[in-house]
Amino acid sequence: MLKTADLLSSRALAPLWQGLQASSPYQPTQAWLLDSPYRRPTDLSTLPVEALSEPVRLGQLFTQRSLVLNRLLFNIYEQNNLYLPQARFSEADTEAFHRFYAPDFMAANAFVRPAVERACFQLLDDELTVDGPWTMEHLEAYCQKLLTDFEATPSEVCRRVDQAAFPKQAARMFLIQVAPDFLSEASQMARALPGNFGPVHSELTKIFIDEFGYGVFQHKHSTLFERTLESVGLNSRVHAYYYWYLPSSLLMTSYFHWITSNKPRWFEYVGALYWIEAVVPHFNRQFSKLLKAQFGQDTDTEYFDEHVGIDLHHRRMALDKLIRPTVQLYGDSVIPAMVRGIEASRLLGDLAERDFFAQMDFCEALHGGKAAPEGPVDLAGAAEHPKGWFLEPRVCDVETVLAVAAGEVEVDGGYLTPRVLRTGEAVAIPAGRMVGARVASEGARLLFRPRGEAAARG
Repeated sequence: MLKTADLLSSRALAPLWQGLQASSPYQPTQAWLLDSPYRRPTDLSTLPVEALSEPVRLGQLFTQRSLVLNRLLFNIYEQNNLYLPQARFSEADTEAFHRFYAPDFMAANAFVRPAVERACFQLLDDELTVDGPWTMEHLEAYCQKLLTDFEATPSEVCRRVDQAAFPKQAARMFLIQVAPDFLSEASQMARALPGNFGPVHSELTKIFIDEFGYGVFQHKHSTLFERTLESVGLNSRVHAYYYWYLPSSLLMTSYFHWITSNKPRWFEYVGALYWIEAVVPHFNRQFSKLLKAQFGQDTDTEYFDEHVGIDLHHRRMALDKLIRPTVQLYGDSVIPAMVRGIEASRLLGDLAERDFFAQMDFCEALHGGKAAPEGPVDLAGAAEHPKGWFLEPRVCDVETVLAVAAGEVEVDGGYLTPRVLRTGEAVAIPAGRMVGARVASEGARLLFRPRGEAAARG
């Protein structure tokens, strides 16, 4: 059997990679928000196919390479989801629709998928240990301890957002980070349903039916989430905010696609599903209150309120109807995989939270006028750009300076209200943080360089 490493060394992926680099759906746009679910800007031009052979380690997750690879993997999985516009197809929509779902494009993505999965998910093997021995009694005690500790602590996300200088913008940015999953909620679960695997099959289907609103569109969880987005002033179009998805948010969403599409990871999925269902009520109860406090009592929080009740039920179902019967049938040997699913979900959740907090801190500094670089900036290397020139949102691998030598430039980090920098102004973007810019005046001159290269020489 051909291994992924052998495939990479054989150069068999090279022509497919070149085709993906030039593919229409992955080309850049010139807008902060995307107007089509079929456009998925993914700058593969900066990565040779050899980049797939080196896994993204934990310390490299908040990098541009990680962002590109996680965008790619997310898009590959998303081709299994059908997206249709809520209005009549325009000619451009029709063309984009057929390009995104074109068999040759899907085949090329599918062919590179194992290598991209290996690059993105190797960090879980590096970081997780699930050594036993495990029994059902140990597993139950372990789950109860984790859940008790989790529910004893107020949400740090809610606390940080509530105390932010710009809490509305911070709350919206958090909603954007969960949108990759919530806009097509339970689509990953749908991957786990085909087949024939006994009574637990039917129990999982019951959870799935709940997620999809029992067949009633207005009760479908993704529909509820769309209404929440609209009630706080956000666009509910599928992946309109694609450019602002952080690497950790994409990785968290892709993880559930990965473990549901790779059937040997079924037992891992059962554990991961339990943990997600278990922790949602505690968080959602707090976030619902936060949204109403920030945006008013008329804010549509049904999405979060619904999960407070239904996921208490789901976590009991996951334990009593999925985990227990599975262990009883297959034995204690399947428990380590379940524990891995729980631990992977916890780790990825912690990473997403850390990424969000760091990005929020940068946005707070940017919009509060506190992101100026230390020391003067050498503007001699500033380049002139036409009005409308767009620097796609990207992650800075090192501390980077964005400075305006002439004209006006809009700069944002995900708060969706770009700050306008004028002649002589500059901001420092910390390593690991996302930033985008758009030239707002003719003849503007912009410098975008690592801090060490931008510092003025004495």
